[in-house]
Amino acid sequence: MPEGPQMVFLKEQLSHFVGETVVEAKGREKGIPYDLVEGQALVDMKTFGKELLFCFPDFTIRIHLVLFGKYAIDSTLNRALQLGLVFENGEVNFYACKCRFIKEPLDKMYDWTIDVIDKSFNPQKALEKMVLKPRQLICEALLDQNILAGVGNKIKNEVLFRRQIHPESLVGEIPVEKLQTLIEECVKLSFEYLDWKREGTDNDHWEVYKKKECPRDRVPLLKEKIGKSARSCYFCDKCQKLYIPDNF
Repeated sequence: MPEGPQMVFLKEQLSHFVGETVVEAKGREKGIPYDLVEGQALVDMKTFGKELLFCFPDFTIRIHLVLFGKYAIDSTLNRALQLGLVFENGEVNFYACKCRFIKEPLDKMYDWTIDVIDKSFNPQKALEKMVLKPRQLICEALLDQNILAGVGNKIKNEVLFRRQIHPESLVGEIPVEKLQTLIEECVKLSFEYLDWKREGTDNDHWEVYKKKECPRDRVPLLKEKIGKSARSCYFCDKCQKLYIPDNF
């Protein structure tokens, strides 16, 4: 599933469509009024967390690429088309995604202060939300889109390794100052990730994600599906501290 920086990068790739008119809207997504979309000019594009937002004068189309979501710019894929938008200067097609037609103002729909890559992101609010769930595993807290919108599995694994915190640590057992640095690291890495996407070098920078050996201790990394979400965690049992109660 794409993470926040990937969606910002996709928005940048599609920026040339802003100001252009939709000449054809197509696909199998239910709930999209294709006839209404056709003839409308795209006035803006935004992202929120892992979502891409096509903004038209009176409505917005939300795209959420799921685990196997794909897209094609000025081309097509041999897959069932979920939603395609053809503009005067090109087209974009989405596959295996969730789409939504939104009539409400976006500022009523979204809290931009929880998006780690948005200029209005509020780290104190993220911290306050996180500490309200002291029994939650930190690997799951980092993926909570109501706390840190845009953080995905890659960023989760990397920030835990950078700050040397074991993914099975309980939020309530981690010192508050370390939680603060984790949140700061999520923001820092998100912008680094965006730069790597622009350079086409993102796969060259991961230290633990899908890696075999800890770059600090030169011991084998562990890979486990942890927590209720059972998302893959890559971590070093030697240098990442496990914060749990003594009697846990």
